[in-house]
Amino acid sequence: MLDIDGWEKLKVKGSTHYKNGGVEPIDLYLSAGMFDDFALCSIIKYAFRSRPDMQLDEGTFNANMDKIIHYAELLKATNGNRKE
Repeated sequence: MLDIDGWEKLKVKGSTHYKNGGVEPIDLYLSAGMFDDFALCSIIKYAFRSRPDMQLDEGTFNANMDKIIHYAELLKATNGNRKE
């Protein structure tokens, strides 16, 4: 079951460049039943970009970790789209 309040609060933390149109991409993914896969792939993407061999500066590394946390929180708000 979707936690609507949690979902809306978490979306505020997302990147502003997604908020200038009518429908946010994550809402589209959620309504199409694709959000869980999208979120998990995004977590993997940012984790992969943060490997030790990437020699990232601290700011970039921390930004990637923040994105991983953000997608994980959104995924928790959808409860993995599990039916109760």
